[in-house]
Amino acid sequence: MKYENFNDAEALKIAVNIEEEGLEFYSILMKNTKDPKTKEIFSKLASDEKEHLARFQKAYLELTSPISTTQSCEDYTVDLYLKYLVDTGVFAQKGQARRLAAEVKTDIDALKIGIQAEKDSILYYAEAAKNTRFNAGKQTFEQLAIEEKKHLKLLAEQLKTLKKPAS
Repeated sequence: MKYENFNDAEALKIAVNIEEEGLEFYSILMKNTKDPKTKEIFSKLASDEKEHLARFQKAYLELTSPISTTQSCEDYTVDLYLKYLVDTGVFAQKGQARRLAAEVKTDIDALKIGIQAEKDSILYYAEAAKNTRFNAGKQTFEQLAIEEKKHLKLLAEQLKTLKKPAS
């Protein structure tokens, strides 16, 4: 994705894209996963990503409404840092989720990609929360960073379970 500079609306648009890609990724994996527990986790995560998407869309609409007076962040060092976070993320481009899901060969591969995607989201949302001036956006970024940490824990625990040798 190409971004000239990051303002609060742009940061929320990026979050919307991340959640759209996450929803697509987990929805595809939910259908393709073999392990029942992993399938259940991906189903829950797809549902959660759909809710996250709606929350970011709502914050974006509030910010871009004609009534909003929030100004953008003018710190170009922050802009560049956030740009690098997005550009190097798992779901940096539209359609990335579908391409990644198509490359998944095992449930363990799927979990590893999910873990990296959650890490990317946590880092981006935490940094965006620190730098946005829009209160609803800041709160949404903070809340969803916490929820993504729960997703990370869920995926990591399942990965550990699947990697355990059968006794």
